[in-house]
Amino acid sequence: MVTAVIPFYNPERIFAEVIEDTLAKVDYLILVDDGSTQNVDHYLLNSSKIFMLKNLTNLGKGAALRIGFEKALELGSKYIVTLDSDYQHEPKYIPTFLEALKNSQFVIGKRNFSFSKMPFMRVLSNTITSLVLSIKTRQKIYDSQSGYRGFDARILRKILPVTNEFEAESEMILKAAGNKIAISFIDISTKYDNQKSSIKAFNAIINFIKVILKY
Repeated sequence: MVTAVIPFYNPERIFAEVIEDTLAKVDYLILVDDGSTQNVDHYLLNSSKIFMLKNLTNLGKGAALRIGFEKALELGSKYIVTLDSDYQHEPKYIPTFLEALKNSQFVIGKRNFSFSKMPFMRVLSNTITSLVLSIKTRQKIYDSQSGYRGFDARILRKILPVTNEFEAESEMILKAAGNKIAISFIDISTKYDNQKSSIKAFNAIINFIKVILKY
């Protein structure tokens, strides 16, 4: 059984398309509303395959992922895929993740880091964090900040994040290395369309350093 987890906060119009396209490729879809201040009901499809979870306040992506993962495990999922709500991650790659999960327990989507495809600051921050994590984990980390990921449920409990913000994704990589879980990568396309990032650069750097020091 395959379950997709999509955390979101005040989603854009494209959210309905993300839901529809993702649902066509998985058995269940878990949507985690991380304290949205706007009504999202009009985005939802009437389907028994969708589970909606909600944080009363905006706790952060890590917290949203954690409760989504816990629900996916509760459902008895074999594979769990995470992707963003803004269509930066195209659901068409889900079958590619599932194919890769036949030979790997943790798969990350590797984006194109061309400056024509990705904003400069994102390329810079991802290059630095990926290098640090490669050194720390002693395995090549090609894209540390990609949220498009696939997991074998058997290892997910070992690497569940406890941090609440975006550094949770780095935390999971470090926990995987600590549990001797190899991480593999697949190529995915990148879409930005001048979207504003919700990552606060200074806070993200401080939190990343804290995670590195902890693990």
